[in-house]
Amino acid sequence: MSDKTSIRIWTREEIDHLLIENDIAVMRAIVRLFQMQTADEISSAQTKHENSVGFSSADAKAGTRMARWLLGMDDRNEVRYPPKDLRHPLCQRVLGRYTQGKTVMHRARKIALKHSRQLVDIANRDSIKRSMIQ
Repeated sequence: MSDKTSIRIWTREEIDHLLIENDIAVMRAIVRLFQMQTADEISSAQTKHENSVGFSSADAKAGTRMARWLLGMDDRNEVRYPPKDLRHPLCQRVLGRYTQGKTVMHRARKIALKHSRQLVDIANRDSIKRSMIQ
């Protein structure tokens, strides 16, 4: 019997397809991008460092607000509410100003697809870490 474990390596096309087809993947992507922001970027909901990590400056405010909604955080990034889905009935009313005239999920998908290169790196890094633990 072999101790060889298979490592799943994602391509950008696969991640893009997943984001186009799956709302849950979009919401997970928003949270992962939020987690990649630096501490001062998270607290201010702005991009301050040109490090190609997390949200771009055009998406920082909307992405941060969406991630806070998903994680149940207030404006101080403290978890105070139950986590909610971007498809929640109140979401459009609360986050509608960040949607550029579309739905919240549409804007979240647009942000996730724009940052899919980072998401590929995250997915592949996580896959390698998992294979090393096994």
